[in-house]
Amino acid sequence: MIPSSTEKTICAYDKNAGNYLKKFDNHETYRKKIRTFQSRYIPENAHILDLGCGPGNNVKAIVGQDATCTFTGIDLSAEMIRVARQRFPQFLFLHQDIRELRLDATYDIILASFCIVHLLDHETTDLIRTISRHLDREGHLYLSYMNGTTSGFETTSFSREEIFFNYYTDDFIFQHLEHNDITIVEIEKEEYPEQDGSCTTDTFIYARKES
Repeated sequence: MIPSSTEKTICAYDKNAGNYLKKFDNHETYRKKIRTFQSRYIPENAHILDLGCGPGNNVKAIVGQDATCTFTGIDLSAEMIRVARQRFPQFLFLHQDIRELRLDATYDIILASFCIVHLLDHETTDLIRTISRHLDREGHLYLSYMNGTTSGFETTSFSREEIFFNYYTDDFIFQHLEHNDITIVEIEKEEYPEQDGSCTTDTFIYARKES
């Protein structure tokens, strides 16, 4: 059974998929981060798993630089998957819960761009374990999240409906990556301006599977 917090969040994404696309499809900071990761760690012909793929923002950024990559995208929002399939019919997009992945393959690259921010701590712990199982040896992980120690429902710049967000300490994430044989290669941080004038620290991790 899907928790009520997740159900409410997915309903908000379904309703606001178009607004999300407009807000983030060409978001300069996020596009720059994914392209930096690509230039350093994504080889040609890479098989990429995009967790919480949304409408395909990461796909657009990467394919714009290298059309040889192939993608499998996963998202629990049916509307996000519909939009992604429409934009990139050459790739596979699956309407699945990233907490219950039903995949047999392993991948050269796994992207987890701001998807853990909608999970509880224990769900993120389980997801990192799952990522390790599906990431090829010496494959690379792109992981981003917001720093903090709180969780709860918030409105956003693209949705009047509330969405559940969970904030993480770096130590929590680092510990679970290391425990699952994923070594951090680079860390970058950026300040994200919120609607109320405050700033949230976004963390971007580029990591490698060791064994």
